[in-house]
Amino acid sequence: MAGSVTTKVLYQNCDTFLQAGLKKKDKIDEDQLQLINSRKDMGFLGIRWEKTAARNVLKYNVSNMTALSEYIKQTMTQEKYFRIISQFQKIYEFCATTDGLSADNLLLGDMKNVYYDTEKQRIFVAYLPLSENIYKCANVVKFLSKVNKSASITISNGTVMQKYGFCLEDLMGKQNSKTPRNGGLSYAQLHTLLHDVLSIPEEDPAAAIVNNADMQSPAAGAAESAADDDGDHTILVSRRSSDCLAFLKDENNREFPIDHVPFTIGRRPDNDIALTDKGTVSKVHAAISVEDGGWFVEDRGSANGTFLNDFAENARRITREPITSGDVIYIYDVPFVFTVNAGDAATVIVGAAGAKQQPPKNKVKKIAYFINGSSNERIPVFVYPFTCAELSGIIIDRESNGSRHNICIENISCNSLNVEGSDIPAGEKTVIFSGCNFLYHGISYTFYEEN
Repeated sequence: MAGSVTTKVLYQNCDTFLQAGLKKKDKIDEDQLQLINSRKDMGFLGIRWEKTAARNVLKYNVSNMTALSEYIKQTMTQEKYFRIISQFQKIYEFCATTDGLSADNLLLGDMKNVYYDTEKQRIFVAYLPLSENIYKCANVVKFLSKVNKSASITISNGTVMQKYGFCLEDLMGKQNSKTPRNGGLSYAQLHTLLHDVLSIPEEDPAAAIVNNADMQSPAAGAAESAADDDGDHTILVSRRSSDCLAFLKDENNREFPIDHVPFTIGRRPDNDIALTDKGTVSKVHAAISVEDGGWFVEDRGSANGTFLNDFAENARRITREPITSGDVIYIYDVPFVFTVNAGDAATVIVGAAGAKQQPPKNKVKKIAYFINGSSNERIPVFVYPFTCAELSGIIIDRESNGSRHNICIENISCNSLNVEGSDIPAGEKTVIFSGCNFLYHGISYTFYEEN
């Protein structure tokens, strides 16, 4: 239900539709219908109108898309999360500022009526093209609050997330019978909150994939204050991941330059990597340090443990262990790949006594990954079973058989999956191998596993 509008998902031929059933007396505004269908670039779902003897039927094409309610359950970076909210703000603004449209007619009562296109990395919203705004389905504050509570986010700036959460809580507390249907938050106020208060970079809603490597790491600002620290921090000359001696990479392929040591990871916002949304992570969970040119990972008395090169169920907790390039550090169940930059003679570690220490030279260990045939983007596989937002609806798992193992791809809820020429329907799985090709919603991927 969205207001008093009934919605359901239909499968016809090879297409998927979100269907909204309206009363027969509801007047469809054909000018609005035409406008919405011409502005799919803005983030509107395409509409097909069918009139029967008993009712009006609106069918929104959601083929190859994922309901936002499902997509946001998969871990995403904080930056990607706010790109989604910023895209919604643009749609909201377009409705509120375009003659003939009403923001009240956005179907926002249920996150299942908002969709995400993983290929275009865009959200798409269903709109009711009605002459009279009798349903008033949009309460922006409640919608944003639902999204924020349901989303799984790797938080890189706990202060920003805290401000955003407090703002939504404050607005939700002011909800009453006299509150405007938009929830008392105008598109201009939402824009100000995102871009002025929280300093979220403003983007063109039609922009293509953003390269995560170009984003500033949460650790980048820490080196500036560390340079004046007279404690026992070790300072690195440069702060970019390409210049720093080492960095960590998370499940979303985001790089965190290690620009000082000890480099801490934990739930508290002032850590160098702040996992504030992870209840299994301790306040200060682990730290990375350097000693005599060698790298080490140290557990800081965490409740659930730190593990190396295998997740908790299969490995022993570590206290302090040497690490080399390619090692996977598990902050309980959150994996990070540790990488030492090679061949950067200009960047050296400066010790407390001013002595230069050369970084350890280790061969990089190889991991499993996917290559997107369209963008040539690499998706690393850190842990099995493996899921990611780009390949939502499928699971990659590793099944051991004595000294051998098989890698399997299982279709959980994907409408279109083809592996090496064979369709894999939902509920079934098949073995894949290094160099195996498959089509996910028509997009080609190749799986590689390097030992």
